[in-house]
Amino acid sequence: MTEHSKQPAEPAATAHPSPLLPLAARELPSADGHWEWQDYPEVKARIAEAKAAHRAAHPITPYAVLDFEPAELPARARQLRFMAPSPLPLVSILIPVFNNIKLTLECLTSIQQHLPDGLDVEIIVADDASTDQTQALLSSLENIRYLRNEQNLGFLRNCNRALGQLKGAFTVYLNNDVQVTAGWLEALLATFADYPKVGAVGPKFVYPSGHLQEAGAALSPEGVSTMIGFAEHPDEPRFNYTRRVDYVSGACLIVPTALLQRIGGFSQAFLPCYCEDSDLCLTLRAAGYEIYYNPYATIIHHLSKTTAATGDEFKMAAIAKNVSVLNRKWASTIEQHFDPRLIAFFLPQFHPVPENDQWWGKGFTEWTNVSKAQPNFVGHYQPRLPADLGYYDLRLLEVLQAQADLAQRYGVHGFCFYYYWFDGKRLLERPVEQLLQSDKPDIPFCLCWANENWTRRWDGLEQEVLIAQAHSDEDDTAVINDLIRFFKDRRYIKVGDRPLMVIYRPTLFPDFAKTAARWREVCREQGVGEIYIAMVESFELATAGFHPSQFGCDAAVEFPPGGLVEPKPPSGEMLNPQFTGHSADYRDLAVSFASRPGPRYTRFKGVMPGWDNTARRQHAGGCFEHSTPGAFQAWLEEAINDTREQHIGDERLVFINAWNEWAEGAYLEPDRRFGHTYLEAVSNALDASRLLKKN
Repeated sequence: MTEHSKQPAEPAATAHPSPLLPLAARELPSADGHWEWQDYPEVKARIAEAKAAHRAAHPITPYAVLDFEPAELPARARQLRFMAPSPLPLVSILIPVFNNIKLTLECLTSIQQHLPDGLDVEIIVADDASTDQTQALLSSLENIRYLRNEQNLGFLRNCNRALGQLKGAFTVYLNNDVQVTAGWLEALLATFADYPKVGAVGPKFVYPSGHLQEAGAALSPEGVSTMIGFAEHPDEPRFNYTRRVDYVSGACLIVPTALLQRIGGFSQAFLPCYCEDSDLCLTLRAAGYEIYYNPYATIIHHLSKTTAATGDEFKMAAIAKNVSVLNRKWASTIEQHFDPRLIAFFLPQFHPVPENDQWWGKGFTEWTNVSKAQPNFVGHYQPRLPADLGYYDLRLLEVLQAQADLAQRYGVHGFCFYYYWFDGKRLLERPVEQLLQSDKPDIPFCLCWANENWTRRWDGLEQEVLIAQAHSDEDDTAVINDLIRFFKDRRYIKVGDRPLMVIYRPTLFPDFAKTAARWREVCREQGVGEIYIAMVESFELATAGFHPSQFGCDAAVEFPPGGLVEPKPPSGEMLNPQFTGHSADYRDLAVSFASRPGPRYTRFKGVMPGWDNTARRQHAGGCFEHSTPGAFQAWLEEAINDTREQHIGDERLVFINAWNEWAEGAYLEPDRRFGHTYLEAVSNALDASRLLKKN
């Protein structure tokens, strides 16, 4: 199926005459409160099945773990050898213990095996009044600091009591039911040098079975945590790049000691234990620090072995109590970024401009193509007739206000306007320029530079060039100076405090990494600060999996339908004998994108309500059959859930293609067939993703 270009439109080919078929053969079902939602359960189930099939296709190999016999524990303790730390070591490894000497010795032995030569580390065992062999076997070992409580204080107080005695620049909390692996500590430490404002870092936790336990953790406003990637394959690319997370588990967590002491360690509001690590990470974030997950440190964790002796009743009561405490303390903070921001691409070609008048005829706009479309086969949904907003003209600011009101009523956060720049000349700029000059509508927005030549084809391919790009050092500087005006608007969408700029086709630049570096330099010089650049994965980037950093970008934007389309012959009787295009099943595409494994970099999920560009290419376009609000909602729910787990804070973005691509059949705006149901699907997806458990 032909890729979709974002260059301004050209007139469609002459449509074939209206088909002379009985009315019943041409009528399509309209939204009736039932029909349009029927695909929802099927698509949801198929997405779950596709994900399960992917997991089943990749067998998991168990890890080799230390497993000492009880009789050999004294000998294992005598074999422990650690180098003497300096008076001010780099790292203090704090291991809180209560009984379970077997696990403790296995943990210490794994540290000994995987502690690099020359790394200045002190080992502290904080014994919370163990009654087994712990004191007898560990208290006199050389180069292990053994701290013993005379009475059991519980995990949290035990850790805090030891905090004042730590000498290292960094503190590693390490449960005794873990075993470390090669490179674990070096990777955790490197995070502080490689990333800014790092408050705490956690590793990849795996079970001895080989399954992933967690790749960082996410929090809901209710205080409930989700172990990201639970029971998945630990080698999945999406779990194998360093990224920010809501929090990392205290089973292995590294923090600068001075920072840890400044905030007082774990809050005693979470006595006796559970949720104290979540609270610690949220406290660090509130102080302006970031929490990172680093997969290059792998920790094998038995999980809850240290609390197993207390019984499930104690554990569940402690969890329930402290989840409630966490909710009361942090719910408003978590709520701020819990729902991903849904950003809809916005096409400005709904007003006349001189260039269109010259090339396509007086008064040409996108509606010219939309109004001429005809069905190519029985069941083909054409023409598309707008409902509430009619054939609007974007020269009227009240139209944009009405669009913003509709979008925000149903949960769309903002618009991503296509920006057209050709060697210093702007086209179709009036809607966003009027927005910039007014304080209305009050809707967040960003820009996507559709950096293609404007040709006589609407498929991104080159034929007759009407106006060309001229990428150069000078043009790079000129365009970013123009964009800065928008970046400074209070409504402009940011990631953190960084204005978000989307680039449609970075591969068309001589060297976009060089362009991006120049943009960043100019923005710093102009007082904008750092910017956040996301590249659209369209055309050759749709399935290539190129890391955004190769182009100097921070992230990528998924852009359906590109890359995963399976063209099929139309299902209905042909009405247009000249039609040589294709159709595809929207439900198949929804399942393919929703179950698509994530990459080893930040990719923002993308969804689309439909697709049909035969309004532009009547005889050779492509379309999707079975596009319904129900199928769309199932896809969007999955995108929202995956985004909540994979990203954090302002990086929780989902892009919708599109708000108003009427000639591509990709729009959320109401039409006469579906009314507001696609917008209702957006609202439903946001609500359902909070209420429904993932399959």
